[in-house]
Amino acid sequence: MTKHRLKYLRNEIIEDVTAQRIREYEAKAAVTVKLPVPVEEIVEQVLGLDFDWDVIEEQPGEQILGGLDAVNRKILLNEAHAKLFEEKPGLLRSTIGHEAGHWELDVDRAKLSQPMLPGIDVAACFVHRHASKSDRLIEVLFTRAMTDDRAYRAYKKLTQGEDTPEVRSAVDRYQSALLMPKWLIQEAAERCDFTKWPELYRLAEEAQVNISNLTVRLQRLGLIYLRDGDKTIYRSEDEWSGQKSLF
Repeated sequence: MTKHRLKYLRNEIIEDVTAQRIREYEAKAAVTVKLPVPVEEIVEQVLGLDFDWDVIEEQPGEQILGGLDAVNRKILLNEAHAKLFEEKPGLLRSTIGHEAGHWELDVDRAKLSQPMLPGIDVAACFVHRHASKSDRLIEVLFTRAMTDDRAYRAYKKLTQGEDTPEVRSAVDRYQSALLMPKWLIQEAAERCDFTKWPELYRLAEEAQVNISNLTVRLQRLGLIYLRDGDKTIYRSEDEWSGQKSLF
């Protein structure tokens, strides 16, 4: 497996890129995007990527949901996990957003004669795997399913305070910002009480994302604060500190 050291990408850059893609789609389709964000249409019409289903080989311990056939500008979705996609609403959308981020942020555009976006210079941890139908060699981000509850703790580490150079979640942050644009989440904050789990689950259903993805996004935007082992949702770390001082 070949690994690359990720360079540091500011959240602001990723927010700007995903917002730009959504605005481009709105202009093309003459629509105003609301939740759920039409991620497949954006990927097709703005990024110029197609979709295909194939069986992607996995090594022991791997769970590969999708891959990128960059040369042919295709996102490959793993047929081996079709049932998982069906059982977990939002997983397919997250995977598509994830691979779109892979294309935008770290594909070697020099090989494709296409320049990188301004301000972006990053390479992700990826492996090469074969897709069985055509025996294509594809690039696959080395990640586990984002619906695994255990992944929440890993996500949480990425949302505590300022990002650090060790952050390796540029692509995950991309898919999160694409599926849950900042302005739409801020609009939702005006009609939802983010400190109540039932309302968060309703918002996750509206956005068609999993609850872990949503809570990480809300924390990254500074709209809620969560502590490991504590099911209470706080509006901020200061609120949590104030509650703690009462005991």
